[in-house]
Amino acid sequence: MFYLFYRFFFCPALILSVCLPLAGQALAAEAPETADPCLECHGDKGVNQDSGKDEIPTIAGASAFYLENQFLIFQKEARPCAEELFKEAKEEIFKGSDMDLPAENHCKLANDLSEEEQKKLAEYFAAQKFVPADQATDPGLAKTGGKVHKRRCDKCHAEGGSLALDDAGILAGQWKPYLVEQLRYFKEGKRFQPEKKKVKTKDLEEDDIQALAEYYASQGDKRF
Repeated sequence: MFYLFYRFFFCPALILSVCLPLAGQALAAEAPETADPCLECHGDKGVNQDSGKDEIPTIAGASAFYLENQFLIFQKEARPCAEELFKEAKEEIFKGSDMDLPAENHCKLANDLSEEEQKKLAEYFAAQKFVPADQATDPGLAKTGGKVHKRRCDKCHAEGGSLALDDAGILAGQWKPYLVEQLRYFKEGKRFQPEKKKVKTKDLEEDDIQALAEYYASQGDKRF
């Protein structure tokens, strides 16, 4: 199981040769019908610009391989299933709407999708343009975070975490609360990560986490 996750995380050449042509096709296409619940929470075209939902990432622009890998990880419950966020969405976003969430958390949602549906969703969101979150950042703390990034993260999250082709998700320009939460999950072993990444995250102090989040948030406007 974890071999598959590791394989998906480190295939930039395959992304270039296979995923980019598919992404071009998806860009011209309408969002798949199965994307409707995703759009309600992650925003139009997968871009979350709502500061009231700052624990939800923008998924537009991430590589198709990365997004398909997240479906697999959710299916295996190898990262938190976001049940509380789904509960909040049901009570706030979908209240009074004709639409309802098709599952009670991310893990069940991923398991309810066929491989073909997952592939189409990944291709669609990968083809959309990433837009950084509109949020203030602390230059001093961001500078500290940049030093932590260079020591621990730069090899897999190049250019300030802004490259989709790293196949490691886009970090630059994401909401700070989302980044902090995910970094804590990695440190605590609650979210799947390759062994080489565990070495880098297990010793992160809370100050490091806050500084890294500030750094990645500050890179959005610089790199997109």
